[in-house]
Amino acid sequence: MTDLTSIAPKLANLIRRLSSNQDGEVVAVSRAIIRTLQGIGADIHDVAACIEHSANGALNEHEMQEIFDAGVKAGIKQAEQKLRGASELAVQFPSARDMAMHCYRNLAELRSEWEIEFIQNMAAWTRTRPLSVKQQAHLEKIYIKLRARI
Repeated sequence: MTDLTSIAPKLANLIRRLSSNQDGEVVAVSRAIIRTLQGIGADIHDVAACIEHSANGALNEHEMQEIFDAGVKAGIKQAEQKLRGASELAVQFPSARDMAMHCYRNLAELRSEWEIEFIQNMAAWTRTRPLSVKQQAHLEKIYIKLRARI
């Protein structure tokens, strides 16, 4: 596409004159537009392309959707890679019930009264209900403290 900026003011004036109700003037203006374009090595197709892409570099809706979809796809791929990496490094603990029972069997190794009471409660609670995130974290910490296998 040829750069039309050098003739833009003249071209704009000629295009405005196409609205004349005099057929002869419209034909003359059409010919003048073609001559003006030929003067810089352009043609009417360059004008059409310029109009078509006149959004100052802005993308049309289809182009924006393509870029958005590509971004979503790349984001999903990146998240999957992070999850794969994290799952390879993440420690897999046994079930809360198994951890609580291991800790309960080794209760004598605990020094803190709070930990002893917590493990006694966990041994009972893990039979009937899921633990909160905080309870799970404490149980895992005590489980590791008792040198359990992970």
